[in-house]
Amino acid sequence: MEHLDFRKLEDVDDDIFAYLMEKVKGVNMLDLNGTDISNESMRLLTRLEYIYELRMKDCTEINDEAIPYINQLSSLRLLHVKDTNITIEGLLKLTNLHQLEDLIFSATEHADISSQLYKLQEQLIGCRLFMNGKPYRIEN
Repeated sequence: MEHLDFRKLEDVDDDIFAYLMEKVKGVNMLDLNGTDISNESMRLLTRLEYIYELRMKDCTEINDEAIPYINQLSSLRLLHVKDTNITIEGLLKLTNLHQLEDLIFSATEHADISSQLYKLQEQLIGCRLFMNGKPYRIEN
């Protein structure tokens, strides 16, 4: 599959997602922005042979419990988790995404965020970070 866009479908939840994904072997771009999927749907994605872009903006049922499943999607080049409930602490557990080029996420400013972002940047070598819609880079 080239591009699967679930945004145009109404009421996409885990059950509908599971049904629709039964015949999919791989996808270049999967757009789940604004759907009602949860961490359970992330488990289903681990069955795909490949997925290059995963967009989950505004999927508020997705949180750090999805990280082990996302971490198995080793072909990912773009991960968009802005306005989900995935935290910086969760993102720091992404250790298997060696091809990731762009990571788009949300974060609340706090005292430790610079050190956490530095660790994330060091861990995801060559990956561009976009925090709260803006490019983020810590210079050495």
